[in-house]
Amino acid sequence: MNYEFKQCSDELNEIGEGPLWHPEMDSVYWVDVGLKPLKLFQYNLSTQKTQVFQLPSRASSIRLKKDGNLILGFQKGLAIFNVKTHEITNIEVQGIDFTQERLNDSEADSMGRLWIGSFDRQLKNNIGRLYKIDANLQAHSMDGAMMMSNGIAWSPDDKTLYFCDSRPGKIYAYDFDIENGTISNKRIFMDFVGRKGRPDGCTMDLDGFLWVAEIDGGQLLKIRNDSYIEEEICLPVKKPTNLTFGGKDLDTLFITSMTFGLSNEEIQNQPLSGKLFCCKVNSKGKLENLI
Repeated sequence: MNYEFKQCSDELNEIGEGPLWHPEMDSVYWVDVGLKPLKLFQYNLSTQKTQVFQLPSRASSIRLKKDGNLILGFQKGLAIFNVKTHEITNIEVQGIDFTQERLNDSEADSMGRLWIGSFDRQLKNNIGRLYKIDANLQAHSMDGAMMMSNGIAWSPDDKTLYFCDSRPGKIYAYDFDIENGTISNKRIFMDFVGRKGRPDGCTMDLDGFLWVAEIDGGQLLKIRNDSYIEEEICLPVKKPTNLTFGGKDLDTLFITSMTFGLSNEEIQNQPLSGKLFCCKVNSKGKLENLI
């Protein structure tokens, strides 16, 4: 398939991350995880306009609540963003040592539980964890020894959980018990040793293919459930960070990217770097699981 990449927003991100499709708002939300921007963005497909909201601190993930509001994952906790009033309300999470860890990518399972990864604030030790946060906002460590926790996704039948550790570059698979919210039988689903890049964000389509942003590899991977790479989609940027399905028919991939770590020459040669861009694909995603 020939892919046509379209820039969605003029906003330039240091580290664009966490894209989320909000059907009621006809919008894609995402954040800039860079050191100074502290921003949340909303790109509306109908108006083709972007709204920018200033945040109190760095956020790295976004999830959708049943009432239509957003749960923002900050480095040191969670907050609710009201999509109508734009008010931010902090919610306190128990069970995570924020003096040592910072939160990163998150996802919700089909029972409405929030799962979120962490990593060492200094990026020196593999103390990152995969947490499940219950209704009482208590964090439960489900796995550990991660260097840089990133994308989380579930197979369509809810029997497999996928979890990316960007450094050194592995995607793990676990057997998933949807009723109890537990994982077991951890194994390496894909090892990126010898590849151009590393796994960052990911998403799942309705047919059970895992779509992964290969940061530094300049491409997306469409991976079968037996780890076979069905397709490598070359992107117009070197550093894609994350992706989500959206649009009316959920057949458009919205992709975030970054400029951090690129030279001025690389940025000039890759004008979509740091932008939110999209492309139509021959696959469909599913609506976000709600919390």
